[in-house]
Amino acid sequence: MNTKGNQRAVETENRIKYVFLNLLKEKDISRISVSEICKRAEIHRTTFYVHYKDVTDLMEHLVTEMYRQVVGLFVEEGKGMRPGGFRHLFELIQKHRAFFCTYMDALGKMDLTYDRLPAELKDNIDRIMPVMGYASREELLYHQTFFTEGLSAVIRRWIRRGCQESPEEMERIVVAEYRPNRKLFQ
Repeated sequence: MNTKGNQRAVETENRIKYVFLNLLKEKDISRISVSEICKRAEIHRTTFYVHYKDVTDLMEHLVTEMYRQVVGLFVEEGKGMRPGGFRHLFELIQKHRAFFCTYMDALGKMDLTYDRLPAELKDNIDRIMPVMGYASREELLYHQTFFTEGLSAVIRRWIRRGCQESPEEMERIVVAEYRPNRKLFQ
């Protein structure tokens, strides 16, 4: 039986995602149909519907997976912050540029909950807040919102410009902007 989680189901999901990501390189998400995905993935429509409700649901699943993967670039479960997270993020974006164009569009239309923190941050919030200079959890959430929106804008600009700068250069730019010791308003 082809139930979610077994090897055949996983392979089918991966084929659907692969076809979908390739279609995103060719056209806007609004012009991609379930029929077209099924034809290229060589599966029946009913098989598609076992995994996803529609194309939007497929995109939402990919966005969720991508969010987990992006958080994993910065935070290693049980070990804290990983070095080089921004460089890895920009390498990932460069590799999957078509997806990230659509992803960033979808992100702009989604109701994001900035009150959600990565598990590693949430587990250590009482220890992290004073070290980072935040007086309350709410202040940290405002900071997270500000940083996330700013980084999203930088990523959109980089993608619009065709990812001209290297991932290393983009990491340097973001890290330079994020230095807490910058005296911007003096």
